[in-house]
Amino acid sequence: MKNTPRIILYLDVARGFGRGMLSGIARYSALNGPWTFYRKAPAYLKSGPDINLQEIRDWNPDGVICSIAQTEELESLNIPIMGYDPDNYSGPIPCVVSDHAETGRLAAQHLLDLGHRNFAFCGFNSLNWSQARCHAFCAQIEKSGTSVDVYDGPRKSISWTKEEPLIKEWINTLPKPIGLFCANDDRASSIIETCRALEFGVPEDISILGADDDEYICELENPPLTSIRISSDQAGYEAAELLHRMIKGSEKMEGQRIIAHATGITARQSTDILMVQNTEI
Repeated sequence: MKNTPRIILYLDVARGFGRGMLSGIARYSALNGPWTFYRKAPAYLKSGPDINLQEIRDWNPDGVICSIAQTEELESLNIPIMGYDPDNYSGPIPCVVSDHAETGRLAAQHLLDLGHRNFAFCGFNSLNWSQARCHAFCAQIEKSGTSVDVYDGPRKSISWTKEEPLIKEWINTLPKPIGLFCANDDRASSIIETCRALEFGVPEDISILGADDDEYICELENPPLTSIRISSDQAGYEAAELLHRMIKGSEKMEGQRIIAHATGITARQSTDILMVQNTEI
C-alpha cells in the first residue's frame, strides 16, 4: 500500500446527509492521514460521463466511498468499496444505512410532547426509506391511542406541479390543528409552501416536522423548519475508518453495516407551539 491512501470520493453533497458524511471523512483523514481524494469534476468543468473508469485506473486508487447505485460500475476496480444507501441495502458491500425506525419514533414523540391530538404523515410511496419512516411514526402514534392520516400519493415519482394539487386536496381534508411529519426536509419544505398557498398557519394550524436536519433547507423556510438530526458526520468517520482497515488488509468486505443514527430534534419555529387541552389553563 502507498504511504498516502488514494480514495475515490463520490458523495452527493447537495444534501445535508452527504455533507455530514464528507465532514466525518475529512475528520478521519486529518487524524489518521493524510489521504488524497479523487472527486467528481464540478459541473462547469464536466466534459464526459460521471465515472471515467480508465481515468480512475490511471490514478491508481486504493479505495472507494460512493453511493450503492455507483458500486456496480466501480467493482471492476477490484479495490475496497464503502457504500451508502438510504434504502438499507442488503448486499455484500459494506454500507452506511440510516436508522429510519428511530427517526419515525422521535418524530412521533416530538409531536405528542407538543400536545397534538391529530397527526399526519406525508412522504413518498415510491421510496422504501420513506415508507420505513412512516411505519415507525404510525406505530409510535398508535401506542397513544390515536391514528395517523397518511398521504396516499402516487406509486411512481411525478413532478411537483402534478403532485401539488393532490397534496392541496389532502391537506384541506385534515383536521386542524394537526402535527404533520414529513419523510424528509425536502418534502417538509414543499408542504410549508403549500400551506402558505392554502392560507393555513404554520405552526398554528399545522405543525410541520422534517427529517435529516439539512440546515440549508430548514433555515431557508418561513417559518424555519424543525427537523430530526441524523448522525451522518459520525457515520462518515466510521465509514472512513472501516475503509482504511480494508485497505490495510486487516478487515475484508463482508457486508458490514454502519448505522447513521437519529440523535434528536433541532427545534425551529415550524413546531413552536404547545397545544393546551385544559380549558381552564
